[in-house]
Amino acid sequence: MNVSQQIMQPGMSGRSLVEVGDNLPTHHDRVDISKSISFLQRHFWLIAAVVAACMLAGALASVLMPKTYTATAVTSLETKADDSVRTEGQTPAEAPDLNASYVETQVEIITSREMATRVANALGLTEGLDDAERRELIDDLQENVSAGRTGESYALYISYDADTPEAAADIANEYAQQFTQWNVLATQSRSGEQIETIRDRLDELQSQAQEDTAALQSYRIANNLLSTSGSSLTEQEISSYNQEVTRARAQASEAQARLNTATAQLRSGSSGEDVGAALGSGVIGSLRSQESTLAGQVANLSARYGPNHPELVRTKADLAEVRSRIQAEINRVISNLRSERDVANQRLASLTSSLGSAQAKLSASNKAMVGLSELERRAEASQGLYEAYLSSYKQLLAAEGTERPDARIITLAEVPIKPSAPNTILNMALSLVLGVGLGIFAAMIAEATNRGITTPEQIEQELGQNYLASIPLLSSVSKGEAGVGAVLNEPRSPFTEAFRSLMIAVEQQSDTPVQVIAITSTLPKEGKTVTSTCLAQVLAMQGHPTLLVDCDYVKKGVSRLLNLSDESVGLLDVLSGKAPLADAIRQGSEGLAILPIVKSDERAESLMSGPDFEEFLTALRQGFKYVILDLPPVLPIAATRSIAQYADTTIMLARWRSTTIPAVQAALRQLPRGRVSRAGIALTQVDLKKRGLFSKRDPNFYYKEYREYYA
Repeated sequence: MNVSQQIMQPGMSGRSLVEVGDNLPTHHDRVDISKSISFLQRHFWLIAAVVAACMLAGALASVLMPKTYTATAVTSLETKADDSVRTEGQTPAEAPDLNASYVETQVEIITSREMATRVANALGLTEGLDDAERRELIDDLQENVSAGRTGESYALYISYDADTPEAAADIANEYAQQFTQWNVLATQSRSGEQIETIRDRLDELQSQAQEDTAALQSYRIANNLLSTSGSSLTEQEISSYNQEVTRARAQASEAQARLNTATAQLRSGSSGEDVGAALGSGVIGSLRSQESTLAGQVANLSARYGPNHPELVRTKADLAEVRSRIQAEINRVISNLRSERDVANQRLASLTSSLGSAQAKLSASNKAMVGLSELERRAEASQGLYEAYLSSYKQLLAAEGTERPDARIITLAEVPIKPSAPNTILNMALSLVLGVGLGIFAAMIAEATNRGITTPEQIEQELGQNYLASIPLLSSVSKGEAGVGAVLNEPRSPFTEAFRSLMIAVEQQSDTPVQVIAITSTLPKEGKTVTSTCLAQVLAMQGHPTLLVDCDYVKKGVSRLLNLSDESVGLLDVLSGKAPLADAIRQGSEGLAILPIVKSDERAESLMSGPDFEEFLTALRQGFKYVILDLPPVLPIAATRSIAQYADTTIMLARWRSTTIPAVQAALRQLPRGRVSRAGIALTQVDLKKRGLFSKRDPNFYYKEYREYYA
């Protein structure tokens, strides 16, 4: 079985613990508020910085904005009757309709340009100004004044904004004074105009009413239309005839309908029994009963005797007699129906004739009544209009000189002590809300634009690779010595434990023991050298013969980290045959063996990617249980893919929240599964204090709960 077949795919036996954990039941139906909390915690400082900037901007705006003072006067709309605007029929005791439309009209008057002009003239603000400056002043007054209704009351507030408190109070009070005077002048003007108009119309209306009344009386006398009950005897007679004709017509129609029904039934071949039923004749019903009985007897006797039997002959004679009587009764009923119809028609004709005579008598009177009705309406209208105008004229004369304003001042504006704008508290509150909103928006942008690998789910779901372990950022778990010193000095720390977890995860990915482990990364500065060195040191501390080989012939990372760059013999000397292996190996702490690269060689790539290097690794397998190869990054160095194919397994490293998924995908394409055995991907430089804020599935989510275990 080759190396590629030994690497288990997701869903097969030998799955990692992370893959098994993926199949555990989840609770997507629950609302997980912790995700939102984790999001805010991850970006707390970004949000706080944006909030602080907005708060600072709000504070500066509050300080730099010019101060505005607002003074307010209060007026009240009076509920007395307004004679000048009263319609016909309204009495002086009635109150004006102070509805929303009326109040809005008063507000429009206060804020009108005419009112602003009156205020400016009253205060002498326009003295010495040309037309343009005067218009600008009026515009400012209109812009800075405001008015409105206080709740559902009749009170109107008048507010004015000015640069100084004294100007605000003076102008607001002048607006209130001008508003009350405006109503008095308007009332007097309307009253005078209405008195003149009504006076001119009164004489004309009086003459017209007298003429119309005289014409009405003359017409009644000429046409003999005098009455006491409002209607003539002829009209009453016609009304009575109409009622009688209606009843007679209904009776005639009923008689004709009954006759038509009976005649139609007989014409259609009826034997007469249904005629009796339709007309309610009891005689026909009784005879039909006898007929039925005799018919039954005839049938019975016919079955028993011959046709000439005396009893049968007698019974048939009785049956014929009954049927003859039925026909006679039907004829009698039909005759009665015709008689009833004729009587009803004669009565209807008589009443119709009498009605026609009465209508002819009324015809002449009706022609005269048309003219009478028209004269009555004209006389009543003329008299009513005259009386209405006369009443209004008397009321206006009585109220002349007693006009009072429709509004009065309740409270004069006082000089404000504090400015109304800027509102520092409101500005700061709005800045806070804006800052929080912008901060969260900035955090969302930061979250969306950061494409670095963050969680195990991204490795498994988006890259389709095994997640191996997370190597902590040392500063997030310890304040001790950096690098391999942390492993030596704190063997039970979370940092050291991460390498043990990494090794266990690597071994679980293979069905056969692994000896040669290649460690590489996508790009430089992803923690590859430190990871290789610390993993080798942990294996050595566990008592396993371990060799750390520096295969990064470009940067010589392990050699520089362990201060072995100045040695005289190294890996390239061994591969080129210039020195034996024993002379090149150096001993590190806790029994760790190190094979450094001490000098550059143009043949380094060919020496490390050819079959001789595979034989070299075979020899190392005989002397060490584990051989850790620190390879160059995959993307910048092409030889990495050649070296990795000789290892039992390869660990790909990705820097937490730095290495992007496209970069890792590009690197994985350089290490095809058919040639390179890939154990999976491990994350490096993981800040455990922040890592738990991204995924509950990550064991580091619970770091706060178990970190005391390492103490």
